[in-house]
Order: sequence, then C-alpha cells, then structure tokens
Amino acid sequence: MTPRGRLATAALLLHALLIPSSAFCQTDFVPPVEQPSPLLSSGGASAAGLLLALALISDKEFQEESQEQRSGASNALASIGNGFSDWRFLVPAFTVGLLAGEIAGDRKLKGTVLKAGAAIALATGVTSSLKYTLGRIRPDAAGGHLEFRPFSGAASFPSGHTTAAFAVATTIADATSDSWSDYLLYTAATLTAVARVNDDRHWLTDVMVGGLIGHYSARYITRKTGAIQVAPTGVSLNLEF
Repeated sequence: MTPRGRLATAALLLHALLIPSSAFCQTDFVPPVEQPSPLLSSGGASAAGLLLALALISDKEFQEESQEQRSGASNALASIGNGFSDWRFLVPAFTVGLLAGEIAGDRKLKGTVLKAGAAIALATGVTSSLKYTLGRIRPDAAGGHLEFRPFSGAASFPSGHTTAAFAVATTIADATSDSWSDYLLYTAATLTAVARVNDDRHWLTDVMVGGLIGHYSARYITRKTGAIQVAPTGVSLNLEF
C-alpha cells in the first residue's frame, strides 16, 4: 500500500475510534442542567476536521487501493456490513424490539427503539439534503473525487448507509451502561463504512462524514428527548427544543 493509502486507512481507523469516545465516557460526567456540555467539543471538531482533510486528499488513491485489494473475503464482509444499515434488516429488528418490549413490559427497550428511529430520521434528513444539494459523483461513475454536480441526482456525499449504521449504534450504545457492547456496535457500524468503500459506492470522506452525521444526530436525539410515554392508546416521544 502506498503512503497515501496508509494515511487514509489510518484516518478511517482514527475516525472509528474518535466517534464512540463521547459514548464511552457518558457516565463519567453529568453536566449541570443550566450549562449542558456541547455535542462536539472544540477539540473534537478540530480532530474531525483534520481527519477529513487528510481523507480528502487521499480519496482517489484510497479508492484505487481498496479496489486493487478487493477479494471474495472483503466482499463477504461487505455484505455483512451492508446488512447492518439495510432497511430490510432494520425494520424487522425495530419491530421485534418493540414487540419484545411490549411482551416483557420493558419501557427502556421501547424507548431505545423509538429513539433509534428518530435518530435515523433526523440523520437521514440531513444526509439526503447534502446528497442532492452537493451532487458528488460516485467513485464507480466517470469523474474524479472532487467532481460535484449540484442537483444532478448524483448522491455520493455523504454515505446514507453509514449514517444509518452510526445512528443505530450510537443510540443503543447510549442506552447501555457497559463498554464491551459499545465496541461491538461501533465495530459493526465501521464495517458498514468499510463495505461502502469496498463496493466502490462511496469515497472515504463520504463514509466519514456519514458516520459523524449519524453519531451526532443520535446524540442530539438522546439529549433532547423527554420521557417516553407508553400507554394502551400508543407510545409518544417528546422532543425538547
């Protein structure tokens, strides 16, 4: 692998480690109600910006490297990663979660499923707006990594699959108190990002930005949601703005 390819790989790995850091330390500090901590600290924003800049200059070379290294094994892993963010998987999983919560009388489980759905809706709205406004060309189409055609239907940036995967992973991670499950969740979400690059459907920066959008959308929903109200007539989720 070339130096730029190694640099881009390192950027993706650091990105995967940076995103869950706020979730891992969520129980260490509870900010006062009057002065809630920001979703993204200045240091975190700087680190994310640096990683994205490194990824942007390496987008093309990383794409070429990933396709040269593509194999049956990488395609098999990619199919697993794609499944984590596929609606054909998510809808049944959410349905089972709600039914399980109803049968067990577990309001926390129901609330987590509802928050995950809200996080995906918010993140997908942001991602879709950027996709069709910016119109970045996909790597498997004719054009370079810096080619944008606004409102043309090109929709590479950001990655919607990665957005959904990190929204789900972050919501569930925020609902659990252990760390080991968080690692599993974020590993699965990162596998989705890797799958999209492996399948030549997205550039490295597409999946990195998608991951950030999904993560911080979920963090926002978790912070802004009020109590989950479960009653015989239905379930309501209150958002505080």
